[in-house]
Amino acid sequence: MLYDVQCQSKSNIKQLYSDVFSNYQKSIVPNSDFSSPLNITVSLYLITITRFQEVDQTLDLAAGLSASWIDKDLSWNPSSYGNAEDIVVPLTDVWTPKFVLVNSVATYEPLGGDNANSATLDNTGEVSIFVGDVLSSKCTTNIYKFPFDSQTCYLRFYVSKMPLKTVTLNPASNPVQLAFFTPNSDWSLQSYKGETSIWNGFSLFTFTLTIQRSPLYYTVLVCAPTILFGLLNPMVFLLPVESGERIGLSITILLSYAIFLSMVQTAIPATSNPMSLLLIIMIVTISLSGIILASTIYISLIYHRDPKTKMNFFWRFIGTRNNTLTGVQPFTKNCKEENMKSLTETSPSWKEVCERFDNIVMVISYFILFIINCGYFIAVLR
Repeated sequence: MLYDVQCQSKSNIKQLYSDVFSNYQKSIVPNSDFSSPLNITVSLYLITITRFQEVDQTLDLAAGLSASWIDKDLSWNPSSYGNAEDIVVPLTDVWTPKFVLVNSVATYEPLGGDNANSATLDNTGEVSIFVGDVLSSKCTTNIYKFPFDSQTCYLRFYVSKMPLKTVTLNPASNPVQLAFFTPNSDWSLQSYKGETSIWNGFSLFTFTLTIQRSPLYYTVLVCAPTILFGLLNPMVFLLPVESGERIGLSITILLSYAIFLSMVQTAIPATSNPMSLLLIIMIVTISLSGIILASTIYISLIYHRDPKTKMNFFWRFIGTRNNTLTGVQPFTKNCKEENMKSLTETSPSWKEVCERFDNIVMVISYFILFIINCGYFIAVLR
């Protein structure tokens, strides 16, 4: 089967370029009717998420904007130029909108800067451009659930010096494209959308994305040692008081946890609006460690008290496990004789008080740690 194929030559393209741009003014907005704004269709190509800085509250990513509009001055009849339906020209040869990132923290220059980009012209007058750049935008962080947190950021674009009456931005049928997207090892893309709105008399294109942190590294580095220190601390009450190692072990654990807390300060984002729940848990744990140290010292003081020291009701109640009941019944032949009972109560020693108090404080400590850890994981994983 044979086809009659017509293709344009180099001379056709030269003639097309000469005819199209002979009376073209690139400094004039290509509105067919200046009573209405120029409609520009935009879509965003997300390339990669470079990094997210919690302390500076900034999001760095590589992205590009694709835009198209109709310019009737750049239309032609394909049959007059070897059936050339489109051509590619330098971006500096045609009028182009200068897109600016509104919430940028680096620069307010137009996207693409001085890069040598090109524009595609269609015979119908449609002009298509693509401008890409590495963007750094402001993103308010919420690290309450760190390291199981997710962040929602907004990138807002508008055409510089072009108010709503001159230019209107419209989202494409698919306003966000991931064809060239490369995932980030620390942050995964959860959701995204692109939409247009009006802002201070300008047409605005807003790209919204939600990213989820990969928590494994911080779980192993921060969460696991925090729980381990908490579980290790109450075990000092299992050591005999006579060993003399209780206070030393309590101080060692407290100092170790304090050093660990200072080390992980660089890993936990430093912000107080809101404050990280994990940091609150660490502060509560180190406070509990200090209470355990104080309890250890006080128990050692009680243990070495003079046995003749009078014991009040509270310590007698703590030290007494079971009251000893001794039943006394005289031997008589008369079975109807009433039984006689006497109750004797043994008074505990200070050693027994300390042993019982050790168990009570240890159980209470583990109960508090269990509630704290369960409450943390319920709060961050729900």
